[in-house]
Amino acid sequence: MDESDAPGRSAGGLFDSLRALIATLVAMAHTRVELFGTEIEEEVRRVVTLLLGGLVVLTLASLALLFSGIVVIAAYWDTHRLTATVGVAIVFIVLTAASYFAVRAQTRRRSRLLASTLDELERDLELLDKQVSR
Repeated sequence: MDESDAPGRSAGGLFDSLRALIATLVAMAHTRVELFGTEIEEEVRRVVTLLLGGLVVLTLASLALLFSGIVVIAAYWDTHRLTATVGVAIVFIVLTAASYFAVRAQTRRRSRLLASTLDELERDLELLDKQVSR
């Protein structure tokens, strides 16, 4: 009687183990897909921020050139027009350069796309390799 019960239990145990493994794999895949979506959203936000920063730099540069020319022409037409032109232009060039370097610093701080998802998948593979090795 013990011998007849043993194969039945091992078959049921095998199917139960298989079901548990499949459930675990599905749960892991679900978590990874959610993480993937979150990382894509973060990357989209980063790109939008960079684009807006670039637009700010271009706008400031354009305004710098326009207003420096207008101010100098209007205020110092008869006296020191060259000195005033250079001074105003330098101020706006410095502001434009500061904006440029701020945006450039953002672009250099690039994150590896889907880094967290890839790290989690690597850990999952290591755990599965350990379980298979047993």
